[in-house]
Amino acid sequence: MIELRTSIKADLVDPLEEWFNELTRCSWGLTADPTGTKFELFGYFDDAALAHAAWAELRAAFKQLPEQPAEMSLDDRDWKEAYKAHLRPCTAGDLHWVPVWLRDEYPLPTGHTRLLFDAGMAFGTGDHPTTRLMAMRLLDFRAARGPKDFAASRVVDAGCGSGILALSAALLGCQNVFAFDRDPEAVTVSQENLVANGMSAGAIECLNAGIEAALKNRRADLLLANIQADVLEIHADDLAAAILPGGTLAMSGILAVEVDDVRAAFEPVLTSAWKYDVPDELEKFGDSRVMGDWCDLVFKRPTPNA
Repeated sequence: MIELRTSIKADLVDPLEEWFNELTRCSWGLTADPTGTKFELFGYFDDAALAHAAWAELRAAFKQLPEQPAEMSLDDRDWKEAYKAHLRPCTAGDLHWVPVWLRDEYPLPTGHTRLLFDAGMAFGTGDHPTTRLMAMRLLDFRAARGPKDFAASRVVDAGCGSGILALSAALLGCQNVFAFDRDPEAVTVSQENLVANGMSAGAIECLNAGIEAALKNRRADLLLANIQADVLEIHADDLAAAILPGGTLAMSGILAVEVDDVRAAFEPVLTSAWKYDVPDELEKFGDSRVMGDWCDLVFKRPTPNA
């Protein structure tokens, strides 16, 4: 295993994070010191050739990066320990995502839910704003439905990464959870996290597929789509068609500066498919929350005669 590492300036953190979020599989990560003023970029690769090719690609997009980062060869044990140092527990409401190796060190408040995870090389550790925004929408949906209706609801995690959202829904009591991702590593990691939490194999259904194939003939009461904005726009018809009457489409992976474009892309689709009544002022179309540079966008499908 090869580790690449370099210090970076603060103004590169957000652009790099945005770039990483658009990758199907990301070997890069960012870390900050306790003061939040010094930042490092790091990456882990199977061999030197892959590491050098990845650095060349990254530097082509970010010319401010140095020509050569620090390079270190790690054995399997060293890599696992270095990887663990960059993951930490995260919380959204009464949901707690805890790295599996910290299971005995993290006190869980009474009545709260803990999800043990290991992200591996899949996207999804819970600390990214887009994941937390979707977790908040999951909790909102559970509160609105109540325990009995939530248990019977159909929840879909589109672009599941490490499976955090799908597994959270199942742990909270939902009995019909479907997750998918076009990256086969994401499906593998999601299934490993299911085992780590002592859940039965049928607790979630997980599929390696893209949006169109995964959502064909499938309907959801809640669809959580943490996917980049341009992909959401391309698949607006597929996403809209997957929502049951009275259901919720919650999307993230959207930069705050992109949300108006995403709204505009969904306006004609939802107007036609759902008979959605779009306000005269488009910015009132859909509920949105902002977290840092990121935001979500949520549409609730009307029920007939509601």
